[in-house]
Amino acid sequence: MNYKAITLATILGISTPAIIDVAMTQPALAQKFNYPKGNFADKDWEVSLSFDNNVYYYYGKNRRNRNSYISLSGAVTSGTNDRQVYTWNNNGMKYRVTWRPSDPNFIRLQVINPRSQVILNRVLQAINYDDVISP
Repeated sequence: MNYKAITLATILGISTPAIIDVAMTQPALAQKFNYPKGNFADKDWEVSLSFDNNVYYYYGKNRRNRNSYISLSGAVTSGTNDRQVYTWNNNGMKYRVTWRPSDPNFIRLQVINPRSQVILNRVLQAINYDDVISP
């Protein structure tokens, strides 16, 4: 009897569920979130958020300089149901939107450079309150 093979098979059999649990992402987390949608702005910045075909979209623009805009898709979700965080990555720049469903008319927009420095940190208010929450 080959005890080494039996021991290895036993260890792999016990550890496989743990390996799968670590390797698998948690798409169920994204489905629990409500996803804010609509337009949010302050005097300088405007962000439009939408969710379509299982993809979350971000469109941002500088309201003072209309030539400065960005369009991103495919956010990574994190946070909790009480404080939801959506992050888009664009060549090392991170565009992060934080939203609290208990205060649905506001989002926090952060732009983080590749050196992990926050270069923009603004609270934006919903422009059209009827379009803030998507089911």
